[in-house]
Amino acid sequence: NKSLKIKLTQLGDNHPKIAVTYSNIGQVYNHQGKYDDALSMYNKSLKIQLTQLGDNHPSIAATYHSIGGVYNHQGKYDDALSMYNKSLKIKLTQLGDNHPSIATTYHNIGGVYRDQGKYDDALSMYNKSLKIELTQLGDNHPSIATTYLNIGGVYNHQGKYDDALSMYNKSLKIELTQLGGNHPSIAATYHNIGSVYNHQGKYDDALSMYNKSLKIKLTQLGDNHPSIATTYHNIGGVYRDQGKYDDALSMYNKSLKIQLTQLGDNHPSIAMTYHSIGGVYRDQGKYDDALSMLNKSLQIFLVTLGENHLHTAQLYRSQAVVNCKLSNYRQAIALYRKSINSLRNVYGESHPQIVEDEKQINYCSNQLQENEKEPSPLEIANIIRQLLAQYADNQTVIDDQSPSSLEEESEHSSQYGKAQDNSRQQRQDPKEHFFQIANTIGLDWTRLAATLDQSIDVDSIKDEESKVFDRAMKILNKWCEKNYPNVNVDQLQAALRQINRNDIVLAIKPTTT
Repeated sequence: NKSLKIKLTQLGDNHPKIAVTYSNIGQVYNHQGKYDDALSMYNKSLKIQLTQLGDNHPSIAATYHSIGGVYNHQGKYDDALSMYNKSLKIKLTQLGDNHPSIATTYHNIGGVYRDQGKYDDALSMYNKSLKIELTQLGDNHPSIATTYLNIGGVYNHQGKYDDALSMYNKSLKIELTQLGGNHPSIAATYHNIGSVYNHQGKYDDALSMYNKSLKIKLTQLGDNHPSIATTYHNIGGVYRDQGKYDDALSMYNKSLKIQLTQLGDNHPSIAMTYHSIGGVYRDQGKYDDALSMLNKSLQIFLVTLGENHLHTAQLYRSQAVVNCKLSNYRQAIALYRKSINSLRNVYGESHPQIVEDEKQINYCSNQLQENEKEPSPLEIANIIRQLLAQYADNQTVIDDQSPSSLEEESEHSSQYGKAQDNSRQQRQDPKEHFFQIANTIGLDWTRLAATLDQSIDVDSIKDEESKVFDRAMKILNKWCEKNYPNVNVDQLQAALRQINRNDIVLAIKPTTT
């Protein structure tokens, strides 16, 4: 900005050197993830260039190219392709078919196709780029290593891991020859090889590669470079896949600390790290913490990338998964639909995740219908049966079989009546007797209360330890709230009062309507 101020004073508003300065400022904003600011600078540069240099100058091609890069970061893939093709048209006219700069544009068009999931188109562009590079630069130029690296990246996305490793190793061979053992580009290649090993489940090999990458980066770039944050992030991903959640969080937080220092509060890379931390919390069952991290991530994505971006869609999906875990099925359905809408707006109907999201919507809808339907008396009776069996004997393995029809229920009740008659002749063990009652609860609540009142030996079930009792109450409340939210527990409380269990009555949450 100081340079710009001086040049504006010395050269005026429309000098080509002013355009160069605007372009350089745009590059800084682009690296910071401030994409709207970057576009503003690039467009200022472009306006001057079109006025001063005409429509077909190579500098204008370079600016179109830079604008295309910003649109690609924003997930505006059609706009990105439009800019890259404008750049390509000028370059083909001014530079011929085989200039290395044209290879660069083919390369970047391939990157857009890769991000769109159009992997065959991406490979076609990368191979066009590679053909020019091999002709113009020879077999061992670092640019060729970069192209091998990106071809490997496509294979990695396709799950063709052996092909990916082959490309990465070609890249590595050139880099080690041309750049020495400690160049940042070599660190990037080690990083990508680590990614393949991670996908293959070869976690020790993945960590070995990531640590090789990290060692070079720390030496060459210092402790706080954003690229180091990326490696910490990926090491965290390996630990997460291994189930080492504390180690994963440690790595993610190292990454986050660097990103917040170097990139500001709203860079997409920071959103990715919040997303990953949220994923660990989800895996740990810390759903509230997970949602907090995912919401932080979403706010950044919406500001920097907008609604219609793959990362935003993935974030909506992660939020939906957590809400599903919490049985917040309506919210989960809404979030899955947002994910689908984002994907459709970017990819049309072709993205495979759309099908998976629709399956999850069907699952959540079924769960919602199941929860909202009025529970049958038999279902309510089974809840009480399990509760009473819990108090019969905490060490007893409860038979989960329950009557499946009214006829079976009547038969069980009849058998219980006979057992009750027999008990007058030979006293049963109280716990055994209570367990039998718990398994023969009928559909009539009045009869239930009466049966419990006249048959149970109350004293035999009043001596459970407080810890067992408290745990049982938590289980019951959680069960009812999750699986039978519409159960009227007033009826349950009334039945329990019949057996003088007011302590249980007080522990059960009241009915909410």
